[in-house]
Amino acid sequence: MSGQRAQPQATDRKPLSTSKTIRPDWLPDPSQTEVDFRDSAFFKQDGRELPNPPVVDAHRKGIVVVPEMQLVIKHGPNVTIDEALTMWAVRKQLGSEVPVPELYGWRVVNGTVFIYMELVGGVTLEQRWPDMTHSEKEIVCSQLGQMLFALRDLKQGEKGNSFIGSITRGPLLDRVFYYLPKAGPFDNLKDFYDWLEWLPQRYLTPEERFKNPYLQLLPEDTTIKFTHADVHPSNIMVSTAKSGSGSDSSPGWASASDLPIHVLALIDWGQSGWYPDYWEYFKMCYTVDWEGDWRVEWLPKMIEPMEDEENLMSAYTMGIGAV
Repeated sequence: MSGQRAQPQATDRKPLSTSKTIRPDWLPDPSQTEVDFRDSAFFKQDGRELPNPPVVDAHRKGIVVVPEMQLVIKHGPNVTIDEALTMWAVRKQLGSEVPVPELYGWRVVNGTVFIYMELVGGVTLEQRWPDMTHSEKEIVCSQLGQMLFALRDLKQGEKGNSFIGSITRGPLLDRVFYYLPKAGPFDNLKDFYDWLEWLPQRYLTPEERFKNPYLQLLPEDTTIKFTHADVHPSNIMVSTAKSGSGSDSSPGWASASDLPIHVLALIDWGQSGWYPDYWEYFKMCYTVDWEGDWRVEWLPKMIEPMEDEENLMSAYTMGIGAV
């Protein structure tokens, strides 16, 4: 856009009363290079404007924190507008059910995306976990289970219009596929599985290719679910105080609860999108100690374990040398 910044327009767990939908055509325009969300808290102060993107090496990633503005600027070669749109859509549709940093806007400079978002208080769950009591862990994992349930209850829209891909119906953004040819979007599971089979054999001739034994065992009738894809303790912000107040505040959680500990926000939505049902569990196991208490004792309290699918995908990703 020349000269103007776009102003986006939004045209024992029980099932949610009404499933909510996220369609690509409902999202703000991802082609814009300068967007301000003027209805966000950042702009409530008269005359306040987002700072210009920091001068950075386009090949470096980073987080710039501006405490006096309660602002975080995320940038880097793998940061995408899809991540910003995911934060916007989840907050819009699920509100306090899944607390997310408020999105203030984005900029694209020389191909590098800068996402401007709310600075959330508290500490990461990874930092606090070793000192938490069993009852505190129960509280946090119960809240995380409700959040995952709400995310996985989101719908793609009209029946028959499902896909596997990013929120904008773009390529998958999972780090499993970093440094590999872009993946997707895929119209169905068969196309996705065919691509997974082609990936490690792409340099072989048709005569040399073979059926991957791991992929043959994956379910062919699983549903497509909205997936964070990186629910790691380092991406979960929790309170530090014994009750929600002060710098720990996050709308809908801190102010509404006197629990000794609570989740303030899920962060780092850069890999999120629509994936097969088992993908969230597979990724929650992917970067943690296989025998640690987080995977063995606590993950099953948050999400249904899908051990067969997780084992198959772990073997497959190891075989292709995924990161």
